[in-house]
Amino acid sequence: MDERIILRFRDLVTEEGGTIDEHRAVIRSQGEVWWGWWMRQYETPPREVFASLVERISHDGPVQAYLCNTGEGRIFTCLVADVKVAPPGTTIGTPDAERSPLYYERGRYPAWLLLRAIDERAFDECNFTYKDFPSRPESQGKYSQLVGQRVPSLDDLRQSDVTIWVVTDSSKLRETGADAGGSK
Repeated sequence: MDERIILRFRDLVTEEGGTIDEHRAVIRSQGEVWWGWWMRQYETPPREVFASLVERISHDGPVQAYLCNTGEGRIFTCLVADVKVAPPGTTIGTPDAERSPLYYERGRYPAWLLLRAIDERAFDECNFTYKDFPSRPESQGKYSQLVGQRVPSLDDLRQSDVTIWVVTDSSKLRETGADAGGSK
């Protein structure tokens, strides 16, 4: 089983499906795209999780993660090739405007993840187990009963009030796109 992150998002500043479409368009033209992590104001940036990702990337190359559109009930695999994190208590603009969708032009966020592929998955192909809710450390007691339990549905993910989850993943992956470490 592998540890993975799942980043929650919704199409708040684009039309339905637009967030993924705009990121994929940049991947097609630039080979990779920056994804801004829009944490909620009551969340805390999970610095240890991001540091662990950076270490894994430097050791193993791009790592698989997931994007969960809770508005549409869709999940996507992605390859994370880099992570930039703002200093504590601050936010940063995109690391590279040419490799970011235009709607990020003035946005500042606590973290940015460089993605090289985004592929949709059917949730029934996934086999996730809750491991951590790192952006809500004050709620660990609230979520502790979920740790070690299988994630039964995307709706169950949506019910926890976080924008980043750490899960263990024992899914059998297809050998294409983000699942195989390649880019589309």
